[in-house]
Parts: sequence; structure tokens; C-alpha cells
Amino acid sequence: MSCDSCPRVVNGWFRGCLTAATTLAAMPVIAMILSVPYRGLEENLGGIITLVLFVLPLILILVCLLSGMPAALVILFGEALRIRSVLFYVPAGAAIGAFVWRITVGANHPLGLHFVLAGALAGIAYWFAAGKYAGEEGQPER
Repeated sequence: MSCDSCPRVVNGWFRGCLTAATTLAAMPVIAMILSVPYRGLEENLGGIITLVLFVLPLILILVCLLSGMPAALVILFGEALRIRSVLFYVPAGAAIGAFVWRITVGANHPLGLHFVLAGALAGIAYWFAAGKYAGEEGQPER
């Protein structure tokens, strides 16, 4: 899922959203897979397929909507200062994950760490796709 005609930062942001959505959707899928020995494959297969085909796209849409503005601020800051370190994008992604958890749920709960982890992994995905090339747009070739 890449967009060759999209700007580098948009491509990186979407890859980060996809990573965060997959991380958030993985928890119930893993729980269902682990319960197969107790409930049976036939009973869990419908739930797993429903989660992958219907819930994952909904989570992706919500992640894109809720993380758009905070991620845009981080991306603009990183591009303006040409920050290319993964040590900037991982904590920024984790902070965005914590922010999204706080504005949606608003409570301290251990499940919030799952959002922080999803944000940190999204920061790594953004860095791989676009962050390590920050500030190179419009620069002359060396």
C-alpha cells in the first residue's frame, strides 16, 4: 500500500496510521487465536474474519482522523528543523498515541499503554518511510 505520486510525508503518515491500526487491531485477534483450543476453530473463525475485514478498516479510519492534526504538527516541526533521528519520531508517536487515548477515553487505564505502543510503532514506520529523509524536499542534489 504505497502511493508513488503522493508526497513523501503523506506516504509516511499513512504507513504510520496503518501500523498503529494494525497494532490496535492485533490485540483482539491474538486473544481470539489464543482461545481457539478452548472454544474451537469454527467458533472463532467468524470473529477473526470479522475483525480483519471490518474492524481493521474502521480502526484505520479512526486512527487517520484522530492522529492527523498532531502528526501534521510533528511532521512540520521535523521537516522545518530537518530532524532525521528515530529518537525524535518514536517518542513523538508515543505522545500522539497517549494524546489520542486521553481525548477518546480520558481515563488512566493499562489499556492506554497499548495506544502508546501503537504510536511508538507508528513513529518507527514514519521514520522508515519519510523521517530519515526530513528536509530533503527542494534541496539540490549533492
